[in-house]
Amino acid sequence: MGDFRNLGLFAPEPLTEQHDHTGFSSGKPAMDSWLHELAFHNQSENFSRTFVIRDKNMKVRGFYALCSGMILRKEAPKKIAPHGSPTEIPIALLARFAIAEDLQRQGVGKALLSNALRTAASASQAVAFRAIVVDAIDDEAAAFYKRFGFVETKVSPRKLLITTQNVIASLNSAIGS
Repeated sequence: MGDFRNLGLFAPEPLTEQHDHTGFSSGKPAMDSWLHELAFHNQSENFSRTFVIRDKNMKVRGFYALCSGMILRKEAPKKIAPHGSPTEIPIALLARFAIAEDLQRQGVGKALLSNALRTAASASQAVAFRAIVVDAIDDEAAAFYKRFGFVETKVSPRKLLITTQNVIASLNSAIGS
């Protein structure tokens, strides 16, 4: 939570109608319009779960959305889909991820991604999946995810994944240090 409190932000919490997202701008129009137009609908219809960081005035300053999905065995690295794996491999999908422009490059993205991975890893204890996948919106986003251990799939240099096992191991080593 470190980078949130230092900037006067609250830890990630589920999106509600009380959150004000009207002025949110990440510099990525597709992410902004998804938050403005679809996030709450998708959450209320159980398509995804959106978590937000906010300021004291309930203004959304960053968000991520998670849902479940599948990746074809032939698209996944051998580590995810070894010989004998099912044709479709269960995954968690980091469906959306964005930080307000004025907070970028201040460690907020790293802290929010850590929270998203922690949330997904926790869910993996109840619902099995092999990896967390993200479809990076552009090369800059892909580079961001790669810094945290995501690797390219066979599909695209922007379709990235990290094994659930690696996330859990990272969390365990962070706890032990």
